[in-house]
Amino acid sequence: MSIDFRIARIISSVMFVLTLSVIGMAQVIYDNGTLSSGGTTRSGVAAPAGATWSEAQNDNGVTNYANTSAGSSCSVTATVFRCADDFNVPVGQTWTVSQVVVFAYQTGFAGGTSPITAATLQIWRGRPGDPGSVLVFGDTSTNRLGTSTNANVFRIFNTVVGAGANPPTAPGTTRIVWQNNLNVSPAAVLTAGNYWIDWNTQIGATTAHFAPVTTILGSRNAPLLNARQFTGAAWVDVVDAGQTPTGNPTPIPMPMDFPFKLNGSIAGAPLVPASRTVDMNGDNKTDFVVARSTDAVSQSTWWTQLNGGAITGSAFGLGVGFAAGDRPTPADFDGDGKSDIAVWRPGAALTASYFILNSATSTVSIVPFGQTGDDVSVVDDFDGDGKADPACYRAGASVVLYYRGSLSNPGGNITFNPWGGTGDIAIPGDYDGDGKADISVIKAVSGAAQHWRKLSGGGTSVVDFGLLTDKFVTGDFDADGRTDVAAVRVNGTNYDWFIFKSGTASIAIEKYGNPTTDFIVPGDYDGDNKIDLAVWRSGAGGDSGNFFVRNTFGPPIQLKWGNSSTSLSAPDFPVATFSVK
Repeated sequence: MSIDFRIARIISSVMFVLTLSVIGMAQVIYDNGTLSSGGTTRSGVAAPAGATWSEAQNDNGVTNYANTSAGSSCSVTATVFRCADDFNVPVGQTWTVSQVVVFAYQTGFAGGTSPITAATLQIWRGRPGDPGSVLVFGDTSTNRLGTSTNANVFRIFNTVVGAGANPPTAPGTTRIVWQNNLNVSPAAVLTAGNYWIDWNTQIGATTAHFAPVTTILGSRNAPLLNARQFTGAAWVDVVDAGQTPTGNPTPIPMPMDFPFKLNGSIAGAPLVPASRTVDMNGDNKTDFVVARSTDAVSQSTWWTQLNGGAITGSAFGLGVGFAAGDRPTPADFDGDGKSDIAVWRPGAALTASYFILNSATSTVSIVPFGQTGDDVSVVDDFDGDGKADPACYRAGASVVLYYRGSLSNPGGNITFNPWGGTGDIAIPGDYDGDGKADISVIKAVSGAAQHWRKLSGGGTSVVDFGLLTDKFVTGDFDADGRTDVAAVRVNGTNYDWFIFKSGTASIAIEKYGNPTTDFIVPGDYDGDNKIDLAVWRSGAGGDSGNFFVRNTFGPPIQLKWGNSSTSLSAPDFPVATFSVK
């Protein structure tokens, strides 16, 4: 039977999305995820007029498992519970937080005004309860409640999956959710780092009530969720144990998050999408792009389905996707915020060249650069001017990364940086958050991977992470303004993603994709400045390629796009995989 859930567990780090919404007169500078699942239940029942549901979810297409938690106790009862969740302030920004918005419901309450009478709030740099975490605002005694208003959302259990021998739960209106605005006075000024809010709410002296967890339509959870609950004696992780009809295996417990918002202002440089994100129209979202060639020497066509749905086809390059063909290098070379269609054609020194279709001018640039055998997947913005630089990583007597910067470089001079050794794998990224790509290589150390980074801001670092047999994906998974690395490991018919998050120096583990059929296609498909787990699945027939994406807070995506020949082979090539090592 479904229960109000109180205890939890952690795997990873918080989800992050900026918005321009307004609550009252304060600007929302951070939104930790959705509460409402919409106006209709999974079973098709409409919500009362003017309201929506917040339904515990089952995965799309799965009717033998579902979440069972309506919420966790963050209330003052005989036990004083608290709840906690985190967010990152990116490198180069300062946030001034004037208000924190959290949510709560009291089962069976039918009054017209909120029953919430008080709330306390603390803000920590670091996770509450961990050694080294520092309290930067608040306490556990001062009433911070400003207003508590009807959110016009009813929290309900899943309506299509039953628990045990019981039928699915019919939606009800016994759990109206209240929006609680907690004042931060004086406002908290937060520089770059990982922060946690922890709070509780109160009804009378000891009346029990609950905080609903984040609701992601069509998915039991999302990557990197990590909410916490204080149970009166210790902090524990918030998980949903799940429910299943009789005869099914026990569900996998799912880590959860709490929906909350921060109101205030942001100072400093805005987050800029990475130069290697395949964003063809400049809307800050990765688009669905495949290159199609009949063989290694024939004309290639880049087929793009924009995140908004428009379809384009551009003939560019030769044999893209074939080992002997052009190498795709899509990136924003002209600085207009859009990824340019680009390829690198191998050849002898001075004959190998980048061919770039500039989106800003619809003209083609030809840049002689590199030679056969170079690794050109290292294209990135090394000089910090917002434009991708032609680049290559070359092994030889000395191992050197070469790039042709566009900033203050009218003569087209080439910069070279000796770094690494023969057999090293180059994976550049902005690891220190200064807006410039850093040179980074992976070295083999007894079968393990050791990351050697030469930071553009000065200094070096060495990080032990992953195995040499892993695939390595770079990108900002936690929206702290710094590049993270994911080691994607084959585990039978699954890919296990080990994500090393720079924001918390912790590792999250997620399972997504099938190594026998899938290309890894990293990108920010929902535009929240975090890299999403994504694969393109090659089928056994013609028009049977599919993109699968686990967005941060939005519903998971399955988009049929691209042709397949046989498993993991041409003709189509999903170009977002070009930087995966």
